[in-house]
Amino acid sequence: MLNLRRWLWITGCLTLVACAAQQASSDDHWTGPAVLASVNIDDVLSANPAGAKEIRTEHYTIYSTIQDRPDLLNRVGQLMEGAYGVYKTLAPTVPPTNHPMLCYLFNTRLEWIDFTRLRTGRDASIYLQITRGGYTLHDWYVAYFIGDIGTYSVAAHEGWHQFVARHFKGRLPPFLEEGMACMFENVEWDNDLPRFNLSLNPARELSLRKAEDEGELFSLKDLVVLHAGQVVGRSDVRIQAWYAQDWAFARFLREGENGKYRPALQKLLADTAAGTVYDPTGSLRVRYLGWNPAGVIPLLEHYLGEDLSVTDQAYQQFMHKVAYEEMNQQFQMQ
Repeated sequence: MLNLRRWLWITGCLTLVACAAQQASSDDHWTGPAVLASVNIDDVLSANPAGAKEIRTEHYTIYSTIQDRPDLLNRVGQLMEGAYGVYKTLAPTVPPTNHPMLCYLFNTRLEWIDFTRLRTGRDASIYLQITRGGYTLHDWYVAYFIGDIGTYSVAAHEGWHQFVARHFKGRLPPFLEEGMACMFENVEWDNDLPRFNLSLNPARELSLRKAEDEGELFSLKDLVVLHAGQVVGRSDVRIQAWYAQDWAFARFLREGENGKYRPALQKLLADTAAGTVYDPTGSLRVRYLGWNPAGVIPLLEHYLGEDLSVTDQAYQQFMHKVAYEEMNQQFQMQ
């Protein structure tokens, strides 16, 4: 299990299923950069890791052992810079840092395993339970190639965790940070420019529907106090339910009840970034303090201005709508 006396944050996209979506140009909910970013790719002269390419952009340095896909490496650079711009729209008050964020993208899972064992020590066994995805540790992320679509999805997901780790003084509740990361998984391309739809994620919708059909949904009071390290050893349907419900709750705060909760979400993000977030336990104000889940429900009730049971009623209706009405509409459009 996790040693919760020190900082260790597992943010893996466990058994992530990446699904292609409708074309970006046909949906007003898609967003992304207006121009291409500057991306430079060179061989790495040092052993960091050996035989790697170095992709440099304004805000990122990405090391990759993928040798024969300059097109993919360039797109990963474009993806991260494009995602960075969208991350900033969710947390516009955070000041940028003056040194690049590090990313590691391996060609094979075996390379990823070797690196993980070397860099995470006694906690490696936890990370190695991630069967298809990546993880973020401190302010760098580690992933491996799982096909173009899946790789872009994981990179954009982990990039949110990385952005928060670098720029936020406080700590978001793990379930909410995870849910917001899931909003970036749906990536499309328009003339080599990445496009993100924060409201559409067919893979998570499918998991949500399966969990509801099988009676495997988490209650909201249980959902909000869990982190990924407490979920990795559960059944696949429960793992996927947790991620899908996290995603649905993040969407709910942005869109639910005709945007009723969006100002609260914006305030929560701004306060967490500044290290002034409301939390009677104090564990969410400083990112590297020990995690105390007892602070989450009071935090949510403070920012949302209502008892969690009231929020839960609206959230349950929102989840059901996403899992059934929205999915049925998407199938009809295909």
